[in-house]
Amino acid sequence: MDKLRFLRLLSSGLCVVLLLACPLDGLSLFHKVRKGESLWSIARQYQTSPGAIKRINKLRSNNVYPGQVLRLTPRIVKYSAANGPYYYRKPGAGRQKHRNYREPSRSSPRTDYVRARTLLRVFDAQILANATKKRRQPLKGWRIVLDPGHGGIDPGAIVSNTAGKDERVYVVEDEYVYDIALRMYKRLRLLGAEVELTVISPNHLIRDNLPANTTFVHEQNEVYNDERYNRRNSEKVRPRSANLSQRVRVANRFVKKGRRGKSLFISLHADYNPGRPGGPLAIYHKRRGRTDSRSRSFARVMRSALNQPDLPARIQGRNLAVLRNNLAHAEILVEVHNVHDKNDAWKIRYHKNRERNAERIVKGILAYARKKR
Repeated sequence: MDKLRFLRLLSSGLCVVLLLACPLDGLSLFHKVRKGESLWSIARQYQTSPGAIKRINKLRSNNVYPGQVLRLTPRIVKYSAANGPYYYRKPGAGRQKHRNYREPSRSSPRTDYVRARTLLRVFDAQILANATKKRRQPLKGWRIVLDPGHGGIDPGAIVSNTAGKDERVYVVEDEYVYDIALRMYKRLRLLGAEVELTVISPNHLIRDNLPANTTFVHEQNEVYNDERYNRRNSEKVRPRSANLSQRVRVANRFVKKGRRGKSLFISLHADYNPGRPGGPLAIYHKRRGRTDSRSRSFARVMRSALNQPDLPARIQGRNLAVLRNNLAHAEILVEVHNVHDKNDAWKIRYHKNRERNAERIVKGILAYARKKR
């Protein structure tokens, strides 16, 4: 029999419901109506529409009453896997088969966007439900944009690595940096920041892959975090090199809603670069010999946070598309690993190392926020 577990955040009335079963389970987001709330105010709070709430709950009118429990999302099916979990649908392959292996999405960009936003809302509610009132929030008032590199049609680097007795495995850059972005998202939300992702996935939350030779599959289901952009039923709207400027548009719209003075943009990558040593690299904006001083200052702080005794971090100025015309107070691109280095490619496969990556980058964000006070 399924075990029903409630996680409640009493101060806000949030209630996340996890329906636990094996081998697959599901989750949904619920809200307990408080005095003075309306269908419209609840819809705004969760970035959905009154009509969607009415359809899910089969309401015949717009009236709601205190104490009423509303389901805010359809039940999301969750699939357990050695390199999961996955939501809505799991990949056809158990791991990345070879460099050219890919799995196109079976859904339209619009459907993947709706599913990804729903999944992210549930993830956010889970984070807040586990937060404590006494927890310090040094990033309260900050708006931080996380830009997981590549995604959609573009996997970034796909490199071969070894496991066990010369077993060949393949590391797909975009899948792993997205996982690091989600780990950062969780930490930053707990520290009080408002956080936006430029690219979102309909089936990926934090994945603790065990064993690490069960690598993530190159799925082409990611979309830009922009409802209007995904209305066009074409695979061309998915993230790829031809539409990089859409990342900046998503970021700038989010930054404009808050105080630009307390905003940061971090693009996450794990590049394949034979021309530099392994280890992290923080890139600041430099164009035609002119350096963005705030971007460089942020990169210098991030270098200190990423530095390790046996693996020094580096900084570099470059004219990159995601750093141009960016409205954030400071913007950088972080190459978390150089997967040309076999050791770096090995490290990113292990979820504990990805957690350390997220921890170090968030440490750099905190250090820069303190410096700016």
